[in-house]
Amino acid sequence: MSSIYQKYRPQTFEELVDQDHIKITLENEIKTDQISHAYLFSGPRGVGKTTCARLLAKIVNCQNKKKGDAKPCNKCAACKEISKGKSLDVMEIDAASQTGVDNVRENIIENSRFVPHYSKYKIFIIDEAHMLSISAFNALLKILEEPPAHIIFILATTEIHKIPETIISRCQQFNFKKINFLEIEKRLNKICHCEKIKVDPQILKNIAHQSQGYLRDAESLLGQILVLGEKKISLKLAELILPFSNFNLILELLDYLFKKNKKSALILINNLVEKGIDLKYFINDCIEIARKILLIKIDVSLNEFSQEMDKKIEKKFLELAKEIKTEKLSQIIEIFIKAQKELGETDIVQLPLEIAVLKIIGNTKTIEKSQFSTPPANLLDADADKLSTSASNVKFNPPTTNYQLTLEEIKEKWAEILEEIKKYNHSIFTFLRTAKLISLGKNVFTIGFKHKFYQERINDRKNKEIIENVLENILKQKIILKIEIISEEKNSSKEIEETFLSDILNVFNPDPR
Repeated sequence: MSSIYQKYRPQTFEELVDQDHIKITLENEIKTDQISHAYLFSGPRGVGKTTCARLLAKIVNCQNKKKGDAKPCNKCAACKEISKGKSLDVMEIDAASQTGVDNVRENIIENSRFVPHYSKYKIFIIDEAHMLSISAFNALLKILEEPPAHIIFILATTEIHKIPETIISRCQQFNFKKINFLEIEKRLNKICHCEKIKVDPQILKNIAHQSQGYLRDAESLLGQILVLGEKKISLKLAELILPFSNFNLILELLDYLFKKNKKSALILINNLVEKGIDLKYFINDCIEIARKILLIKIDVSLNEFSQEMDKKIEKKFLELAKEIKTEKLSQIIEIFIKAQKELGETDIVQLPLEIAVLKIIGNTKTIEKSQFSTPPANLLDADADKLSTSASNVKFNPPTTNYQLTLEEIKEKWAEILEEIKKYNHSIFTFLRTAKLISLGKNVFTIGFKHKFYQERINDRKNKEIIENVLENILKQKIILKIEIISEEKNSSKEIEETFLSDILNVFNPDPR
């Protein structure tokens, strides 16, 4: 049984989706009988390069072709054999598996000496041509320079930069582009109509969006839906097979981020995992949507939403775009990209995205309060969900003695100090548990962390005041806190997993005290 993209492969240039700039040129060449001896089709995968090569081969060899016409009859023996891939006069060579010079000599150079069996032209379609070795290209160059009149070469590649200039200069080059979103949706609709299956329009929009301009990918995804065997396929049924993201869920998450609603954002992420939604696709869609909102912020004319979603959802996104600053959107995209790379690096699949949410909420606050001389930490929003208390609320008892305090005395009372800090800010308590007590000199108390963002968190003016006031209350001396980095390490999700897990748990189950 053939796949959807094979079953509905275009049989004429009219059926070739998009790529009008190529179709018009080739049709004019065929009508005026000005066929080139060598073509080079370049562009991304799954947009019609090989299909176009087969169409060209079929038209020039069609036994019923009329003069001034650029359509194959699809009825003669030549057309049928080329459509089935069985023509002796059309050789398709996969350069990825036949890279050597010997393959070129045997399959191309030797065969080119013989005239076609019954067609006008003998055609060589070389797919993934960039995979040929330098020696193979050199061998091919000779025959490209002086080709027999009955030979046509069609080279197809996804990496044009790997094709030698000497080869490119001897070919007529056509650059294929990604397929327009609406054209893909229209094509999928047509296939569903031919299959006599009714598919929810939103499913086709989701497929077109997810295919990212690659028509073959879109048709393959539709094929997975159609194998369900149902005559009517709903969005809910389709999601059992394909890992679709939902625009409403993305909208909901972005709304939580912009409003600094940490708890709701984390709950949403965990619900996604429970529902079996692939976070890789979800976070990729979040990045894409944030990018499009960013474009709208730059210029309304750059709006790309109208093609991909219904007007109701589009309106929500446009309203959301008014509430967020360009700088924040840029940081959100950067943090999401980093989280996307870290997916799969931890056994807790949602952890990188959870960390990204906490960083984004922290960063949005940092931008608004840029007047601080020392940048405040951007990991957690100290004011959100009552996880932070102003330093001014810490009850202060003035020191009563002036004896020389030692580091050992602080270590002895460290547990008491942590418990007291915990009453005012559970997040600070969590970070300080990982601190190393380094030294005490002239009332300067030095502690160390392995990670820079811990230092930034504690160095936040408000948080540092809380710690210093608690130290002064318990130790009865004025203490200046100094934070150092013990060893600079990359902050991967695995390294900070334990601390962040604690913070996340505290969001769902805050300390009762």
